[in-house]
Amino acid sequence: MKKVLILSGPTHEYFDPVRFIGNASSGKMGKALAEEAIFQGLEVDFISGPVPAENLPSIGKPIVHITSAEEMLAAAQEKFASADIIIFAAAVADFQPLEKSDEKVPKLGTNLTIELKPTPDIAATLCAKKRPDQIAVGFALQTHDGEAKAKEKLASKNLDGIVLNTPATLGAETGLFTWIDLQGLENWGSLSKAECAKRIFTRLESRL
Repeated sequence: MKKVLILSGPTHEYFDPVRFIGNASSGKMGKALAEEAIFQGLEVDFISGPVPAENLPSIGKPIVHITSAEEMLAAAQEKFASADIIIFAAAVADFQPLEKSDEKVPKLGTNLTIELKPTPDIAATLCAKKRPDQIAVGFALQTHDGEAKAKEKLASKNLDGIVLNTPATLGAETGLFTWIDLQGLENWGSLSKAECAKRIFTRLESRL
């Protein structure tokens, strides 16, 4: 049985015990991908950042729960080599605090400056070791110059395909999706996330 590794949800990068830098990812796309993979008869490993329980799939095995980008990378590194397909659907925070306070930072009525450093690039790190028999698909959520930026990510992260979408998909059941790979571009238009997941696996059928 072919195995799919899916990374889903946001990461939360805490700067004190209760506050974090993150994003609005709901995990719904990751859930749709996992459910479609199960329907296709594939085995799923699922790594998720913090999302509501209803946005988690039932995959017949424990889900790996993480909080930060570094934790997601470490969890994915354990499962990457055994995966036939890897889908990077997680919306990883691009930055993390340089330092984390052990105590809640008080509100003093003045501006607060937090120095940030980049989080690890999970897709680029893992796909630098991608084998020819592995398939990797990513997502690119862009506000402008979407096609150009998605193509840059396709190349720089050593992906086989990438799905371009917009901020309107965050938390929604539908979105505007475009598939991009080395052969070209296919504008899928407005789709449910379940239908987007089906189309992704349809694109991969010839390589499964």
